[in-house]
Amino acid sequence: MFKYIDFSSRHDCGYDGLKLLQCILLAYTLKGYASLRDLEDLCKFGIRFQFIMDGLTPSFMAFQRFIVNNLRMPLEDLFVEFNRYFEAHDDIHTDILYIDGTKFEANANKMTFVWMRSTKKYRQKRWVKIMERIHAFNTYCEKEEVPVKLSALKEFSFEYLVEIVDTIKGLMNQRKIESKHGKGQRKHPLQRFKEGFEEDADKILKYSIYYRLADGRNSFSKTDPSATFMHMKYDYYNHTNVFKLGYNVQMGSSDRYIRHIYVSSHANDLNIYIPFMEGYNMAYGDYPTKTPADAGYGSYDNYSYCKEHHIELFMKYNTYRKEQEK
Repeated sequence: MFKYIDFSSRHDCGYDGLKLLQCILLAYTLKGYASLRDLEDLCKFGIRFQFIMDGLTPSFMAFQRFIVNNLRMPLEDLFVEFNRYFEAHDDIHTDILYIDGTKFEANANKMTFVWMRSTKKYRQKRWVKIMERIHAFNTYCEKEEVPVKLSALKEFSFEYLVEIVDTIKGLMNQRKIESKHGKGQRKHPLQRFKEGFEEDADKILKYSIYYRLADGRNSFSKTDPSATFMHMKYDYYNHTNVFKLGYNVQMGSSDRYIRHIYVSSHANDLNIYIPFMEGYNMAYGDYPTKTPADAGYGSYDNYSYCKEHHIELFMKYNTYRKEQEK
């Protein structure tokens, strides 16, 4: 255990490090992921954790000190270490890796979704409004003999719109025009242009953030940007809520031992196979010779990847069954 835990007194967390590690591993086994507060509550109210700790109830800070100061490797790396131990003490055919996945619902509010098709449409409409506003502003400046002319050929980025707002503010200060607000107050045309461009800048910034968070996906959640709308397993009871925010979780097993897990935001399995295998190679240093999987993984890129890394083709393609029925 000295490989995993630092038992030196200079990093003493106040409890038996081996027992704390057992509690952490059991909590991760039961919950998938356990926060520090979860570990504290489990030691207080979970009979299995009370048995491990001999009735002691470490606080969340004790677990935090143990993980930071005493644990020699990340918890994720322990999963690989355990698999190496099983591989050395059991007959496991690691050259065959069965791959399959499923979708899990994310802990995100269903009303926080963002559709990128709608975002693209709103962004295009906002660009049209900006062009019309720039044309109206240039017409006003020409009529009032204001020595300012805005360019409609530049990209309407957030920085450019902020620059326009600063220019209009400078004009208002030169002409000593005060901003007016409230009912019954007549706003100056320059103030109206300034407020319009400020609104445009806010919208363009929001759309830019959406595109950055989506990262090529069609949707995401505001409260959980990594989650994507996916078709879940069919609900036999109410036949609704099948389209939900979630994650695509892939697992690879050899002789009933789970060897590798990969969590993705992609709803399609076609784009997951290559990063899944790269993660497996990074963890174990080699590739399996066979990766049996369903037709959801069959694509030209995946077949080429298998050929390049000497992996036998054990994946059907989407139209395989239809071709066999002819």
